[in-house]
Amino acid sequence: MRSESANGTREDLADWSQPVIVDYLHELYVNRIGEGHTSLRVLTLSHGRLWRFVILGDETRLLAARREIVGIARLAGLKASALDEIDQLMLTELMDVIVTRFLRTPAMARSYSQVVLGAASRVASFSSPTIVA
Repeated sequence: MRSESANGTREDLADWSQPVIVDYLHELYVNRIGEGHTSLRVLTLSHGRLWRFVILGDETRLLAARREIVGIARLAGLKASALDEIDQLMLTELMDVIVTRFLRTPAMARSYSQVVLGAASRVASFSSPTIVA
């Protein structure tokens, strides 16, 4: 994929997937900290913003967002390992949505899947102890 084409695909995926990501993150956090938790909204929205940076490949902003989320998660009683689990579930959900949504357009599914594979490597990089500590 050419760089400008890849950037366009990343931006398109980041735009249409944002509501899917935030909804799914909300569900995952409700299951961990409860519907009425005071940190639910900020944690969900902050993590959604992180995922936008992940998809766009914005390394600087995603690392800063990850540090912010780790701090908020600690206040909510969550460990970094819970965030890692949530990110893995989010990757799986994104791939499932892409496969389902673009079943009849394999080229588009392939392009979006390549972006998500790049996102997976970025997600793996910030589960390092030096970043989540």
